[in-house]
This record gives sequence, C-alpha cells and structure tokens, in this order.
Amino acid sequence: MPSYGTMGHMNDDLYSDHHWRSLCERLFDRESDGLGDMLLRWLEEHPAHVAEVREAGRPESHLIPLGSPPNRGFSPLVRLYAMNRILDVLILNYQDPPDDPTASPNEAYPPVGVYPAFCEALGADRIGRRGFHPFFHEVVEVRPVDDPDEPPSIVEERWPGYMMGSMLLMRAGVVVTAGARHLVAGVADRSTLYWTFWRRSRSTRDLSDGWGSNSQWRTDFRRDYLVDGRLHYNVDAILDPWVDEKSLDPASVIEIVRYRCSTIVDHGDDVFPYNDHHVEPAPAD
Repeated sequence: MPSYGTMGHMNDDLYSDHHWRSLCERLFDRESDGLGDMLLRWLEEHPAHVAEVREAGRPESHLIPLGSPPNRGFSPLVRLYAMNRILDVLILNYQDPPDDPTASPNEAYPPVGVYPAFCEALGADRIGRRGFHPFFHEVVEVRPVDDPDEPPSIVEERWPGYMMGSMLLMRAGVVVTAGARHLVAGVADRSTLYWTFWRRSRSTRDLSDGWGSNSQWRTDFRRDYLVDGRLHYNVDAILDPWVDEKSLDPASVIEIVRYRCSTIVDHGDDVFPYNDHHVEPAPAD
C-alpha cells in the first residue's frame, strides 16, 4: 500500500479541486455532453488517487487497515468512499425512476456510457459471472416464481459491476427470478439498502446520514474482497472491530451483510450492520 508519506502528497483539503468530493460535485455542474471526457481527464491529472484505488484492490490489502488518517486530512477509506459516491451518481440513469411525478427525468443524470468508461479508466474489471450471488450482484427487481424453493437466477443486468483487482468496486444491478424462500418481491428489491448513499427507487442508508455537508464526507468505504477462493465481506469490521449490542439474530445479521438489505422479512431502516463482517467460500461461477 502507499506509505503515509506518499499519501501526504495528495491535496486532502476538503474544498480542494484535487479531492474526489470535488469531482463528485462537479457531476451536477455540467451538461451531459463532455462529462465523460471531463471525468477521464480528471483521472489522468490525479494519478496518485487512481493509484491508491488500485493499491486497495491488491489481495493482500484486505489484511491492511486503511481507516486511520496519517496526521490530518483524510484516510484512504474516506477517499474511497468519496470515489464510490461518484459511482452511485454514474449508475442513476440505469435505474427506474421512483413512483414520484416530481422526480428528475433520466436526462438529468450522467449518460449510461460514462459509468463503464470511468471504471475501466480506473483499471477495474467488469464482473462477468453468470450465476447470481449477493457478493457480486445487487437485486434491483425480483420476479416471483411458483416454486418457493427455486434459487435466484439472473434474467437481466441493469448495470454492470466491477472489481478492482480483488476488491469489489460496484456490484452489478440485476433482475432475478426467485422462489419466496430465497427472495421476496417488495423486500429484496425495495427494502433499505445499507452501505449505500443513493438509489432512485429505494431507500438507502450509510454512515454519512445525519451529518452536515462537510462531515458526511468523512465516511468510510465498505471493503469486500475475493481472495484465495473466499469472499470477505466488510473487512474493516474485522481489522478495526467494535463491540455493540445486536438487534437481530445472527442469521439476519449475515443476511444484511451479504445482501446489504433484507431479503425475505423487512428488518426496517434502523438496523446498524456496519460493525459486522462475514467470510464464506466463493462460488465456482
């Protein structure tokens, strides 16, 4: 990983044009034409930030805490979170609008081609797995089937997902068919999505909620890794553990850590899963 000395060369001032936050805010200040070129140019002009994301994707990075800032400024996890907010904006145009006549039309958001170009310029690899798995796939829509025991199957990809080396960058958004003992329509695709800042058609929660316009940008990015045939969810909960009282049973906690949402019974929008982690074998495909 980059040393703290290397990180110190980054301009971490909250209002600096050299921070991911400034790039995220600029997405709303430009017309769609030329937006992709602006993003790619920013990446070219800020190689240290790009290199830090790529270093975080190295398999051994899942064992390295990234949540403590060197002396002042932002930690790597905070910078990764700001970068992830950019991805949340770039996938908005792939999503169905909410049932709200006052909602912004699709053309108010970045064109769909900007997102994959940005991820590829970062150095990320597109997720190409055919079988559904919550590590790699976010449930956008559930289409029920008669057999309650039928496992989820992907029938449509709404937006592509990306891995940065061994680290999950963004899950693919998918439409699935599934039996009710696996995923329930209206729950798995509409319940609160945790560790997420923005989706158009469902509620979201992350640790930036409730903080002011500046403090919210000190939120940490959730890191998930595929390393040596095992899936490591929310690794920083292992590296920097906190002890808290659980409001859910262990199976429900694992469910939310894996899916980032409720799947069969809606556990509501006030769960606090951020200190929990999980490790399991990776699927063959």
